[in-house]
Amino acid sequence: MLPLDAWTTIRYLHAQGKPIRTIARELRLARNTVRAALKADTPPHYTRPAQPNPQLVPFHTVIRRMALEQGLIGTRILRELQAQGYRGGKTALYRYLHTLTTAQPDPRVTVRFETAPGEQGQFDWSPYTVTIGEHPTSIVAFGLTLGYSRRKHHWVSCDETQSSVFEALAAGFQHFGGVPKELLVDNARVFVQQAQPERFTWNPHFLAFCGHYRVEPIACAPYWPRTKGKVERPFFYLEQHFIKGGSWASFAAFSADLAQFVAEDLDVRVHGTTRERPLDRFVREQPVLTPLPATAFVGTHEQTRTVSWDCLVSFAGSRYSVPWAYAGQPVWVRSSQGVRLSARNQQGEVIATHSLATVKGSTVIDPTHYTGLAPRLPKTRALATQAFRTRFPEHDWFLEGLYTQHVPNGTAHLRAILGLAELYPAEALCAAFAAARQYQSFNHAFVRGVLEAGGSTATPPLPSTGPPRAPSGSMTADLGVYQAVLEGRP
Repeated sequence: MLPLDAWTTIRYLHAQGKPIRTIARELRLARNTVRAALKADTPPHYTRPAQPNPQLVPFHTVIRRMALEQGLIGTRILRELQAQGYRGGKTALYRYLHTLTTAQPDPRVTVRFETAPGEQGQFDWSPYTVTIGEHPTSIVAFGLTLGYSRRKHHWVSCDETQSSVFEALAAGFQHFGGVPKELLVDNARVFVQQAQPERFTWNPHFLAFCGHYRVEPIACAPYWPRTKGKVERPFFYLEQHFIKGGSWASFAAFSADLAQFVAEDLDVRVHGTTRERPLDRFVREQPVLTPLPATAFVGTHEQTRTVSWDCLVSFAGSRYSVPWAYAGQPVWVRSSQGVRLSARNQQGEVIATHSLATVKGSTVIDPTHYTGLAPRLPKTRALATQAFRTRFPEHDWFLEGLYTQHVPNGTAHLRAILGLAELYPAEALCAAFAAARQYQSFNHAFVRGVLEAGGSTATPPLPSTGPPRAPSGSMTADLGVYQAVLEGRP
């Protein structure tokens, strides 16, 4: 091998204008050696040709399978080879393993791909501490990104429960006016129960959510967030350009400013990869999104509560009012963004919203929920009886049956029935009273069930020579018949 100083001298002399023949004569080298030194742009170095270890050669196939396919470590491979008759040293094995691993592509190398319009959405979240009302407040920023247009929707909450995750996803779908075909998520417990490939299991509540919105869930590989690259980086931009250094008077102000930031910055800023504005690409993506379902998703994050007779529902240790017309009825309650409570009737309509109580055991009341109730519904038994007789002068027999069946709380039932009289015509009430007499069920729930069923279970009054009287003492009825009446079955 040509010494380094000779290689340097050859190149120097040639640069001074000396011909190859003269350089060869002065340095006593062959002319071909001088030519090779001039062609080489790097200094000469000795490279020992690789010689396969004869003791390893018979095991090359086995070693490649254990190292590259099974992912076994060197000590485990050495033990397996020794059991198969290998008698060489571990250094030779480790050197061969090194040549195998260096020949493989770096696992950090990722093949970049682009998704078709409406094909995929990616979802993730990140916690932050922001100043709200002059106090540090922990919030969670959720992000849903459409893969083709890169259009984003950010939603914030004071917690990261399954309720908040589903709410953020639903808000994103609503914002985009449709749903992508696939939803790429990580392996959080709200999505995945078991992340290991051989035992992979989706969270059943998340599957119900995906089924409602007709989207296919896709989980990224465990400990490999790079597969969600279109989502991870936008959190950095959100943090640097919106969250850092900001303060807000209230959570509502923070949410409003965030929505404005998305609309005025993220939607219209030219994307570094697509070289287009997300809002412009979204024009081509929105028409191919899956249409939204007709109703909102109702899952385990929404709980059923029966409204008390004082028009309150319980949630997380506190009580909240709903309109008085829903007293005694079941309603759905759920928290929103960790700061609000909403109640919905069985048709899915929002009937009440409140700020969540900060002190457990509080009672939060909206006075409008009781508007018109106090003047019309008497509080005492005597006044309630008088009001009923004024409305229904020929139905004293119903009063007697009601007070006989409900000795301790007959007044409460009667007040609720008077409330129904404000919502339904008198003819419908009279038909419901007749059905109550037939089934010997003198109570508010039965009357409401008949009214909500359209009065189909009511029967014509039985002929009599005078006002019928309910029997004294306890009354009983076939509970199966009673249930059929409540469900509106014949």
